[in-house]
Amino acid sequence: MKKFLVLGPLLAGPLLGLAQSATWQQQVNYSIDVTLDDRQHTLSGREELIYTNNSPDVLPYLWFHLWPNAYRDNNTAFARQQLRNGSRKFQFARPEQRGFIDGLDFQVNGQPARLEYDASSPDMAKLILTQPLAPGASVTITTPFKVKIPDSFSRFGHVGQGYQITQWYPKPAVYDQKGWHQMPYLDQGEFYSEFGAFDVRITLPANYVVGATGVLQNPDEQQRLDQLAATAAIKKTAKDFGNDLSFPASATETKTLRYVQDKVHDFAWFADKRFNVLKSGVTLPSGRQVTSWVMFTNKDAQRWIKGLQDVNTALTYYSQWVGEYPYASATAVDGALSAGSGMEYPMVTVTQPSAIVHEVGHNWFYGILGSNERDFPWLDEGVNSYVENRIAAQDSSKGPSGFLLKMPKLAAAVGLDNLPAAALDQVQYAAVASRGLDQPVSGPNSAEYGKLNYGLIVYGKTAAALKYLAGYLGQEKFDAAMQTYYQRWQFRHPYPADMEAVFEEVSGQNLDWFFRDMLTTQNHYEAAASDMLVQGDAVKVLVRNDSPAPFAVPVATVDAQGRVLETKWTPVFGGTEDDEQDETQLNFRRQNVAAVVVDPGYLTPQLNRHDDRLKTTGSFRSWEPLQLKPLASLERWDRHFINWVPVVGANTSDKFMLGAAFYNNLLAPKRLNFLAMPMYSFNRNELNGIGSLTLNVLPRTRARQLLTSIQFTRFERFRKTEPSLTLLLPHSAFNQAQHLVRVANTTVRNQDLDRTSSFQTLEYVVRDGNALQNWSANVELNYLTADADVDNSSREAALLRATATYGRYYSAKKQIRARLFGGTFLKSSPDFQMGLSGSFDYRRQTAFLDRQQISDTFTAQQHQTDDRDGAFKSYQPVASNHWLTTLGLEADLPVTPLAVFADLGATREFYQTEGRGPHRFYYDAGLVLPVAKNILRLYVPLAGTQYANGLPSSRKNFTDQIRFVLHLEELNPFRILNQQLAQ
Repeated sequence: MKKFLVLGPLLAGPLLGLAQSATWQQQVNYSIDVTLDDRQHTLSGREELIYTNNSPDVLPYLWFHLWPNAYRDNNTAFARQQLRNGSRKFQFARPEQRGFIDGLDFQVNGQPARLEYDASSPDMAKLILTQPLAPGASVTITTPFKVKIPDSFSRFGHVGQGYQITQWYPKPAVYDQKGWHQMPYLDQGEFYSEFGAFDVRITLPANYVVGATGVLQNPDEQQRLDQLAATAAIKKTAKDFGNDLSFPASATETKTLRYVQDKVHDFAWFADKRFNVLKSGVTLPSGRQVTSWVMFTNKDAQRWIKGLQDVNTALTYYSQWVGEYPYASATAVDGALSAGSGMEYPMVTVTQPSAIVHEVGHNWFYGILGSNERDFPWLDEGVNSYVENRIAAQDSSKGPSGFLLKMPKLAAAVGLDNLPAAALDQVQYAAVASRGLDQPVSGPNSAEYGKLNYGLIVYGKTAAALKYLAGYLGQEKFDAAMQTYYQRWQFRHPYPADMEAVFEEVSGQNLDWFFRDMLTTQNHYEAAASDMLVQGDAVKVLVRNDSPAPFAVPVATVDAQGRVLETKWTPVFGGTEDDEQDETQLNFRRQNVAAVVVDPGYLTPQLNRHDDRLKTTGSFRSWEPLQLKPLASLERWDRHFINWVPVVGANTSDKFMLGAAFYNNLLAPKRLNFLAMPMYSFNRNELNGIGSLTLNVLPRTRARQLLTSIQFTRFERFRKTEPSLTLLLPHSAFNQAQHLVRVANTTVRNQDLDRTSSFQTLEYVVRDGNALQNWSANVELNYLTADADVDNSSREAALLRATATYGRYYSAKKQIRARLFGGTFLKSSPDFQMGLSGSFDYRRQTAFLDRQQISDTFTAQQHQTDDRDGAFKSYQPVASNHWLTTLGLEADLPVTPLAVFADLGATREFYQTEGRGPHRFYYDAGLVLPVAKNILRLYVPLAGTQYANGLPSSRKNFTDQIRFVLHLEELNPFRILNQQLAQ
C-alpha cells in the first residue's frame, strides 16, 4: 500500500495522458431559423446541422431527441413521471394546453431519410442514414419543424405571452465510448447533449425582450437592451417598477435576432414583452470582461435588483475556485417555471431570484463540463451545490445557517446556536438515512431517486460529501484538483471515474474509499473516540471506526469552553472484520485540553454522535446535562437534548386533559427512540398518556427498517401494553410496491370491569400507486383471549380479516374510491365480533371521544366510527362472530367538496331492523362531508337498511344517523414526517 501511494503520483499523469488521447466525442454544428407565433403559441422553423463522426465506429443511424413530443399525451415517459412524483396537472390537461413537434421532413445530404419513432417514447426516434457514416466523416442533415408550445408543465412552455423555449429543436443524442444515450424527456432528470456551434435566428414581434444562449449579433438590439438597462438602473426600489404584470399588445412589425456561439451543447431562449433589464459585468482573473444581465418582470423586482450582484458573485467565485468562465456573457431570466426553482442552459438560466447563484453556477458543471446528468446527476447538481454552499458561507447571512444569525434567540431556544453550517447540511441526509430512505449519491439514474431524495441526496448529500473531502485533502489541494478536472475535461463528457482519476492524480492518494465506497453505497458511517490516555504532556486517543467501510475522520482537542485547540485527521482506516484494524491512534498536546471530540465541525456523514466526546477528567464517557428544547433539535457532540411539545386531549370519560410529549429526536430517529406523553385528567385526577420505546435497526440489504417497539397507553380507565416487531420492505422505498409485516402482542386491562384481554396479531400490508391511482391490501390474523367468566367458559377466538382498497382520480382533484372487506372467525366466541358499521376496537387502536358511550353525540360505534371492519358509513347494529363481507364505494362530486357513498354488506347471522323482518344483506347510501380533509369526515346517510322502508321517516330519524370519523393519527408529527420523507 505504501509503495502504491509513492508511485501513484508518478504514474498517474502519463497513464491519464494515454487514456485521454484515446477518447473522442462527436461534433454537431447547428444553423436554425425559427419564428414565434404568439397568438397560436407555435414555433415554425428550419434546421440544418452538420454531424461529424469522430468515433471509430460506422454509424448506420443517428438517434434524435424530439423532446416537445413529451408533452403530446399521457403515454410519454414525462407524463408517467409526473404521476409517479405526485402531480396530476399534466394528466388532466386539455388538448390545447399540450405540446408536440411535427412537420418534420429529414434529408441527409439532400436525400430523404426515414425516421423510426421509439415504440414507447414518441420523443425519441432513429434517423436512418441514406448511407452509413464512416469514422471521421461528416453529414449534413436538414428538416423543417413546427412546435406547439405547451403550457408551463415543466421546463418548456409558456404562461400567456411569456415564453421559455428550451429543448425545442430536433437534436442528436450523444454517442460516446459507452454507446448511444437516447433518452426520453423527463422533468426529474436532466440532459446529455453533444458539443458544437450554434447559429440561431429568431423572428418574433419587435417589442419582445429576449435572453438567450450565445452572443447577440444585432447592433440595434444591443443598443435597445442597453437603453432598457439604463432606464431600469435609475429605479432603486420595487415601488419604482410598479406591480403591473399584464402583457402589452404585440408589435405588428417583427424583428429577427441572431445569436452565435461555439463550444456549447444546447441552445435556449426566453422571451417576454414585460421584461425589465439590468446590466453589469465582472473582470476575471485573466483580465477578460464578462457581461452580466438579469431580465425580469415587475414581480419581485427588488430581489432581482439584488440578483444582478448574485450573477456577478457566481461568475467571480466559480472562476476563482473552479476555472475561468469562457463565454462573453451570463444571463438570469425570470420565468414561470414548473420545474423547481430554476433551470440552467449555456450562458442563460431561467430562475427564481433566490436560486441565481446556483443556476448560474451550472454553466461550469452542466454547460462546460457536459457530463451525463441523466445517469450521474451528482456530477452537475451535487458538485454545483458544493460550490454554491461555499459561496453562501462567504456571506454569513446566507446559506442554511443564515437564519440563525438573524434570529439568535430562536436559534438558542431550539438548541441550534453556535452551530456551523455543516451541521445543518447534514440534517436532511440524516433525516432520510435514519429511516432507511436514503439512496447512494452515484448509481441510481435521475429517474430512480425518490422525489424528495433527488434534492436531499443528489444535491445535499453530494455537497456535504465534497465538503468533507475538502476537509480531508485540505482546501488548497481540493481546489487544485477541481481546477485540474475543469481544465482537462471542459467542453467534453467526463464520467465519475474521470473525476476520481484527476483527484487521485493531484492529491497523490487512492480515493476509492470516497468515490466508490462512500458515493456509490448506502453505507452508514460512524466513528467514536473509544479510549484515551493522558500521559505527561500528551493526550493519546484511540479512535474506532464502527462503519462497514473505511473512511477518515477529523479529531480535535477542545478546552473547557468547547473551543477547538488542535485538529488531526485519522488515516483512512477500518471497515474490516478485524477489530485491531478498525482502530487507530492519534496523539495531541496536553495543554488546556478538557476533552477530545470526533468531528467537531460536523463534516462526516455520521448518524450518531452520542459517543463523539471523551473528557480528560472524571468519567471519560459522560453526557452533558440534559436540556429541554421545544419541537425539534439536532444531535450535537457538546449538548444533549430532550424535545417537548404541549399536548391537550379530551374524551367523555377523562374530560379535559393537559400534558406534554417528551421525545429524543423527531428529525432523525436514533437507534433507540423514546416517547413519553403524560396527560393529566382534571376530571378523574389521574395521570393518563402514552409511552413508547423503539429500537430502530437499518438492515443493509433486503429490508429497509426493522422496528422493535413497546408501547404503553392509559386512557378512559383502560391500560394497554403492546410490544411489536415491524419489518418494512423492500430495501428501496421508491418505484415499487411497499410491504409491511408486523407482529404484535396486545394486552388491555379494563380497570372498571377488572378484566384483561390479550390479542396476538400478525399483519401484512402492501401498497402501491401514483398520483392517478393507488391501491392497498391488508391481511390480519388475530388470536384473541379474555379472562374467563365465572363459569370458566372458553373466551378465545381466532379471526382472519382482509381488506383491499383502490382509488382513482377522474379529474385533477376528484377521486373515486372502493373498499372490499372480508373477515371470518376461524375459532369463534360470543365475546368477540366483527362490526358491520365499524370495529369494536378490541386493541384500542382508535382515539374514540366516547368509548364508554356516555354522551348522546359522540358515542363510539353509533356516532363515531373507525372505518374498520365492515366500515358502513351508517350505523347499523349488526355484528358477526362467524363471517362478514362488505363493499364500500365513494365518489367525490364535481364542483362541491361533497362526496357520495354506497355500501353493500352481508353476514352469516340474520338481523331484524326497523320495519323489516330478519335478513342478512345490508346497504346504505348518502353524502360525505370532508370537514378537515382526511382528519375529520361527516357521514350523512340518506338511505339504507337502517331505515324503515329504506328512507328516513323523520328529521330526528335522519339527524340521529349522522356519523363522523376522526383520524387523529394523521396529526402525529412523526407519522407526517415519515410520509413526507418517503415521497
